[in-house]
Amino acid sequence: MKKLMKEVRELKRKMSLPTGRKGPRGMIVRPEFSEREKELMIEMLTRRSRRENGGKMGESTHIFAPMKMHKNRLKRGEGHNEKGEF
Repeated sequence: MKKLMKEVRELKRKMSLPTGRKGPRGMIVRPEFSEREKELMIEMLTRRSRRENGGKMGESTHIFAPMKMHKNRLKRGEGHNEKGEF
């Protein structure tokens, strides 16, 4: 457990490093990540999305603003339905 926490802490530190400039032309180079670090990043992102979606993966748990506006217009009798009929 401590090893995992140390890896995550090191990964966060590495991600927050500023991009460096290398080579004769001063090209911007991002930090290189190992396969283990890439797997940890993916795991951290999936855990965050699960936490924000209430534990549901792949399902949209909120209504987007344009969809909500469209439903409100339909309730008022304005606009068209899904078939394009007014």
